[in-house]
Amino acid sequence: MKFSMNNGIIIIFEKNCIDTIEIQIFKLTFNKKIKICLVNNGNNEKIFKFLDKLKDSSECDISILNLRKEKTIMMAVKAGVRFLSNKNNINLIIYTTPKSICNPKTIYKILKFFERDLKNKKDKRVLLRGVYSIQEAFEL
Repeated sequence: MKFSMNNGIIIIFEKNCIDTIEIQIFKLTFNKKIKICLVNNGNNEKIFKFLDKLKDSSECDISILNLRKEKTIMMAVKAGVRFLSNKNNINLIIYTTPKSICNPKTIYKILKFFERDLKNKKDKRVLLRGVYSIQEAFEL
């Protein structure tokens, strides 16, 4: 599969989702060309330790963003988009929760989505034109 270096995934971790993620999924499926931003929504210490362990054990390009206060999903996504956009030249981003990404079939669909040549959304703010929820990505 060919990938552009301009792809990113934002995964929003909230207080109650740490038990649903499997570390092996990250190790086996994502390649180094996709930038991954793990958002610790609410600055939970247990989740941060888990995300740090995940980052250290993975070969993927993973960044961790800690949000001090718990935000809505869309506010956490916007923070993740700003973080990825400032750090890297990212054009296409998918955001999701850990529950949605644990299935290898879902990861395969995400990788196929990144292969597509999509036009940016015209009706969204500039920051969110290249940002799709995982459900949106599968519908296109």
